[in-house]
Amino acid sequence: KLRLTNCINISGAGLEPLRGSTIIQQIDLSLVGDHESPKLDPDPSISCVEVLPILDSIIERGEECSLKHLQFPKYWRKERNTESDFHAFLARYNDYLSSEVVVCLTCNCNIDEDDSMPMMQMSDYYYYGRQNYTCCQCMKHYCHDCVQEAEDGN
Repeated sequence: KLRLTNCINISGAGLEPLRGSTIIQQIDLSLVGDHESPKLDPDPSISCVEVLPILDSIIERGEECSLKHLQFPKYWRKERNTESDFHAFLARYNDYLSSEVVVCLTCNCNIDEDDSMPMMQMSDYYYYGRQNYTCCQCMKHYCHDCVQEAEDGN
């Protein structure tokens, strides 16, 4: 697990040792701690140009890849641009996540593209660039129905 909490002055070039990793399971690039506002002022210097090729090299490992959860800086997610390199990476990461059978921990149903949301949120403005169905604390998977039931108190 890698968390870059409060590392607001990094460009991302220092993540190079992760290139092609088959053991990293979680990367939190949000730069903020738990329950902190994701909005940073001024915008952080972490760069898609530096980081996305490293992330690509990890997910390109396919079945050898252990990555289960990515969290991105709000700065990268604030504008949904379908022509951006970030959006293209989200599509590739969604394909990677969708390539495995993912089972809900609560009800044991298979979570796949037929569910109500993709693994990566790519269309909704507010949730753009956020990973669905995966708990960022334990990295277990939960389907939309079980999450809704838990939020409703059932």
